[in-house]
Amino acid sequence: MKTVITNAEVEGRYVSVVIDGGNIVEIAQDVVTREAATQGANVVDADGGALIVGLHDHHVHLLAMAARREGINLDPLQTPLAFDDALRSASANSEAGWLRASGYDEHRHGVLDCRRLDALVGARALRVQHRSGLAWVLSTAALDLVLSGELPDGVELDSDGIPTGWLLRLDEWIADRIPPTAPSLRGVGAELAAFGITGVTDATPNLGQGRLELLRSAASDHSLPQRLVLLGVDDPAAVADFARVGPAKIVIDEVTGLDPDALARIISAHHLKDRAVAIHAVSRAETVTAVTALALAGTHPGDRIEHGSVLPDDLNAILASGSVTVVIQPGLVGERGDHYLSSVDSEDLPFLHRAASLQSAGIAVAIGSDAPVTSADPWAAIATAATRRTRSGNIIGESERVDARTALGWYLTDPLDPGSSPRRVVCGSAADLCLLDAPLDEVLAAPDSTHVRMTWVGGRLVHS
Repeated sequence: MKTVITNAEVEGRYVSVVIDGGNIVEIAQDVVTREAATQGANVVDADGGALIVGLHDHHVHLLAMAARREGINLDPLQTPLAFDDALRSASANSEAGWLRASGYDEHRHGVLDCRRLDALVGARALRVQHRSGLAWVLSTAALDLVLSGELPDGVELDSDGIPTGWLLRLDEWIADRIPPTAPSLRGVGAELAAFGITGVTDATPNLGQGRLELLRSAASDHSLPQRLVLLGVDDPAAVADFARVGPAKIVIDEVTGLDPDALARIISAHHLKDRAVAIHAVSRAETVTAVTALALAGTHPGDRIEHGSVLPDDLNAILASGSVTVVIQPGLVGERGDHYLSSVDSEDLPFLHRAASLQSAGIAVAIGSDAPVTSADPWAAIATAATRRTRSGNIIGESERVDARTALGWYLTDPLDPGSSPRRVVCGSAADLCLLDAPLDEVLAAPDSTHVRMTWVGGRLVHS
């Protein structure tokens, strides 16, 4: 059905916007007065609210978001006592079988091992994911089920050679040894739509056929209405029916060793296939290795650094000259900043989650949430980018502040060219739109997701 959005603020003008066939077909100040424009149409009075293109989150992990929604979300819990109560209650009030919890933070929830978990859930098989996504802590019953006499690298042992419950960087190994699950993406799709998000880039490496089928199914039945870009896919043709493919995801990890020459060879192999790369790099050592390898291999249009959490400024020239985009997560400053202040080396703090200085150096910047590691709420991330304020009110990197309009612009860029200029509401473009309940300047003065009134993807209303 045709939709006419009247009295909408678009780039400072108050206009009517006509949507038909999934696209914007007309923008004019007087369109609503013409009978032909509104005949048989669904008319929405924007009442002076801003109409902007739908937001795109350039770095999420969709299936992990879905799994967290269906398990125990520990992230909101601020004390060890609240952590204990949540696990006890979940164990007592759930059916037999595996329990899963996500968002464990040792700085808020206390020291954790299998013995503490056993005291909370008894003989239940429980796995608790660290907030970073890089480690799990298992109860003894869970350890018995997954280890079965094996001790692969990554299983932490105490001084007596007994597993502590910690399994480091063994995600795929664990997944092969527990009952398979198929979490619903419907709640994730609805949550994203309520934020005005009309597209996401899933940055999960090596998605695999099973995960791809879950995403395909959710896209097909509109459980997940957002447009999808996938990084962890080798063959674009295999997903062409429901998603587009972005740069090849490469994960480097200083714990397992860093080799710039070997990384450069991997990068070159992707470039020879005319494919850019998206390199996961968090620590100083990882970002230096990633940028050095890009310099050795030569850059390709679309190359990205994912996170760049500690990015020394002496790398600026290489990034800028190579047109490498840095996909940042300012939400981490708000959600993890207090921990950073007590744990990050003082020499690294000036380079922590840079934003303004990257732009000043001529480096392309894009934005992602890294959900579920942090909240998927883009408006909270926009607010944090503007204030650099932590949960407790501390300021980290005041000079890295950007205005809220700039941060919003990072969410409006082309999904396949995240360092580009923001997309605009123009005739002929896809009707991926977000209607706010107030003019844009008013919303950006205090960014908050409650201002999102309606969201359309391809002209289809997905949130109201």
